[in-house]
Amino acid sequence: MKYLYVFILRFVLSVVLAAVISRLFWGWLPLGRVLGFAAILLVLAYLFEYTREKDKSGQR
Repeated sequence: MKYLYVFILRFVLSVVLAAVISRLFWGWLPLGRVLGFAAILLVLAYLFEYTREKDKSGQR
């Protein structure tokens, strides 16, 4: 269940951050583009976690 909570938290934060960033830089954007931007942010969060964990274990 821990991983589900982490996913939900990251998903909600990525949607909120995508909405705020899109409003700051581009004004009004369609919901589909904001959700696409949120998906990119979510993938980046998991990619950075993977590289951080890989770096901690000493593998290169």
